[in-house]
Amino acid sequence: MKISVIIAAYNAEKYLVETLQSVVNQTLDDYEIITINDGSKDGTLDILKEYEKEYPNFTVISKENGGVSAARNDGLNVAQGKYVYFYDADDILELEALEKMYEAAENNKAELVIAGYDMFDQYKTTEVKELNSLLELEKIDKYDTDILKTFSLTNKLFRRDIIEKYNLRLPPISYSEDGVFSMNYVYHVTKITGLEMVVTHYRRMIGDTNAATQNISDSKVEDYIEAHRLILQAARDSILRDFPKYKSINQVRAEDKELTEYLNRIIYKELNILIKQFYSKFWSLKKSTIEKIKDEILEKIEILDLQNASLVADENPDISLYNIITDEEEMKENAHFTAVLYGKENDEEQFIKCLDSLANQNLVGVNIVLPESMKKIVEDNDCFQKNMIFIEAQSEEELFRKALETTKTRYITFCDSKILYSNNTFKYVFKRFIKTHKDFLIELIYHTNFNEPQPVYLNRIAQESVMNEVGYNDNLCMDYTLANKFFDVHFVREIITDKKGIKEHIEDFYKKGCYTFFNDGIVHFDGKEREFISFIEHDGSTEYIKKYFEDAQVDLNSEDLAMNPGEALVKLQDISNFKEKTFVNNVIKFAIERYKTKEVINRTLFISVRKNGELEGNAKALYPYVKGDKVIFAKQLPHNPLQILKAVKLICTSKVIVTDDYVKYLRYFDLKPEQRVIQLWHACGAFKKFGQRGTNLEIRTDLATHAQYNLVSVSGAEVRPIYADAFDIDLKKVKALGVPRTDEFFDKKLIEQKREAIYKAYPELKGKFVIIYAPTFRDEGEGRSQFNPKIDFDRLSEKLLPNQQFIICPHPVMKNDIVPKKYDNIKVVRDFSTNDFMFVSDMLITDYSSVIFEYALLKKPIGFFCYDLAIYDRGFYLNYPDDLPGEVYENQEQLEEFLQDSENTKLTEKYDTFIKKYMSGCDGHSCERLAGLINSYVGRK
Repeated sequence: MKISVIIAAYNAEKYLVETLQSVVNQTLDDYEIITINDGSKDGTLDILKEYEKEYPNFTVISKENGGVSAARNDGLNVAQGKYVYFYDADDILELEALEKMYEAAENNKAELVIAGYDMFDQYKTTEVKELNSLLELEKIDKYDTDILKTFSLTNKLFRRDIIEKYNLRLPPISYSEDGVFSMNYVYHVTKITGLEMVVTHYRRMIGDTNAATQNISDSKVEDYIEAHRLILQAARDSILRDFPKYKSINQVRAEDKELTEYLNRIIYKELNILIKQFYSKFWSLKKSTIEKIKDEILEKIEILDLQNASLVADENPDISLYNIITDEEEMKENAHFTAVLYGKENDEEQFIKCLDSLANQNLVGVNIVLPESMKKIVEDNDCFQKNMIFIEAQSEEELFRKALETTKTRYITFCDSKILYSNNTFKYVFKRFIKTHKDFLIELIYHTNFNEPQPVYLNRIAQESVMNEVGYNDNLCMDYTLANKFFDVHFVREIITDKKGIKEHIEDFYKKGCYTFFNDGIVHFDGKEREFISFIEHDGSTEYIKKYFEDAQVDLNSEDLAMNPGEALVKLQDISNFKEKTFVNNVIKFAIERYKTKEVINRTLFISVRKNGELEGNAKALYPYVKGDKVIFAKQLPHNPLQILKAVKLICTSKVIVTDDYVKYLRYFDLKPEQRVIQLWHACGAFKKFGQRGTNLEIRTDLATHAQYNLVSVSGAEVRPIYADAFDIDLKKVKALGVPRTDEFFDKKLIEQKREAIYKAYPELKGKFVIIYAPTFRDEGEGRSQFNPKIDFDRLSEKLLPNQQFIICPHPVMKNDIVPKKYDNIKVVRDFSTNDFMFVSDMLITDYSSVIFEYALLKKPIGFFCYDLAIYDRGFYLNYPDDLPGEVYENQEQLEEFLQDSENTKLTEKYDTFIKKYMSGCDGHSCERLAGLINSYVGRK
């Protein structure tokens, strides 16, 4: 047995199936999965039993609840693998994780493999970069301080014989038990190796109070202190064992700076966690526990050298390390922030959610002011804390003013029940205030329930209008809310008058205050996707906002489409300052210097890097409609010197530049005022994230590429803000003029021609119910060229109805034989495009492919076969799967039931909603509209 995977599960049903799917689908052969049901009271055991029936390498141990340490130890006691891998019951494992870790251990003869991981929540995935330098090393020193950056077990592979040789088990504690085990193991091995791969995705859902790391109890504080006592003692014992010349730790501290620094970093880590994860829960802990935290901090501060003690103090400026407050009244008197939240009984759910986000702040010194009328509701919901102050107030304005008049804190924010605050919000803001000394700070607002960046985008309009030194202007009405602003109390008191409400003073705050915008993703709007506009608007701004979002008709001479030279120049990259002085870079520089001053010709350039020698997709569809002088430059990257010269020359001298992808040359020089760049893009709708939200480039490079677009044509009005945000351009430059290649979906004559061509090649399809399967590629295993879906084709062939034909249309990058043998009712076709086969189909099966946007125009049923949904990339713009025009099926049995049910051919309301949302601009006239703009601009009507 190569690896024993040990999974402890307690009340884990919410995410358990996702986790287990990612584990049972591993590419490694010969591994076992040992799951321990730790006395769960939900459906965890039932789920585990189902997997045990289906997978022969899956074992379930069920026991009374005894904690994660005891559960994992039970797994160790029965493990048979050469290596041991501990996994959590709510995380997601990369498909090749076990295989790659095993290979790293075997190839490097390592006793411990340390790999990478990332963290994800409802909104984003964050790479853990702190380990990057460690993962590059083939041999890692056991005293490398980077090992201390994470005690997690799930990014490590352990040798079982080492575990048994030294009788290593997890201690009977409930916090940082993984740190005690992993560091004891580290101190007993001779070879540690790194693996440059993200092997696991650690789930950290915001607002998930059931997560073990979210619930801090008094016993966990004591366990944590004990855990770090054990870790520090193990480190000291290991040093004296490995360096026998030292007779005591005092001698080590006196004579060895490197080992002393190592010990200091252990203490430094402990102190930061004591403060950030434990002391920060001040209001929910007993005073005796806070006293223990205080004593532990003071004891460890005494041991630390001045430099590390200063680092701890710098990271936690909100507390005094040598005068730690333990008394609740004293804490309220010395608080830094006042958070004021009004609520009404009919708004109880939203009110409590917002209050919960305030109560869980990592900044201890926050006083929360609430209306007296909500006190019983707060108590009934069991969320009362002693830093909550109740004031008699009949309105939001009255509460805000009374709080402002009576507060003794330096800073204040006026909250709203529709806004939620990440638990680090006030700590972040407090640090910002210390560094910037502003009158108020503004955080851009994100959306908790919808991936579209509309709230962020609206806020950015306001931000950039000020950053560009416009001063107070109409755009600032897009940020007309108090809840994302954090004020210096003295500043607000000086500004407000009795004549206007505090919210009505926002214009005065902007005009008279010194402020800064930040984009930390820590303030979230918690409402429906379209409620945000009504949330921020006010008297006098409604018409302005409506007008701003209006998809008004334009021509290429319109002021809205003209380039702002200042904006573009700020983003463009300096060609003279290339980081790498390569031959290619020198050619680009030479070409720009040679052709930049050349006269612009009244010509349209179609430039594409998607195909060699010819256009495809949108550019190909539009080209015949454009009149006058036009030229094509179509060449996939990389370009040779002659091609670079030609591309730059054509760009510099063409009046209109049409593209459907990235054109890197646009990053390096500003075009002339009369030139226009039209981006057609190559995808419909908005599926996977792109541009600055999903780029492999450095963000600055990506934004420079898009900086000079005058017009971006998209498939529907609803996706305009997404493209504006992805390319970081003005919304007015993004128009729902449609997607040129979709015009053929409205051309009945063309459709019939393509149908006849397919029937001629495949006469057996005529009169059949044709199902096309058009999956996207995967970035895994042997790469994009190999696609091996989780389908038993023998079984599928038997289950298909007599009149059904299952046609597989592979993505062009897929090169392998997807189907193992020939079937009468299953075929792989590569001689016609997927779009062409759509016209003879009756149903589409796909997964995460953007073909759904075009296919939806045909008003035919769509099903989603997502066998790897648990581990597939979450970088979607659409709300997956809720926005989809069909249902998701995660295994073959579900898919077969869908194919056999005639009711599934009926379209639902979701289908119409999908088309309206993503494809409203596609009506068969996209080419006419775009060509009309171009022809008019170059004088060829």
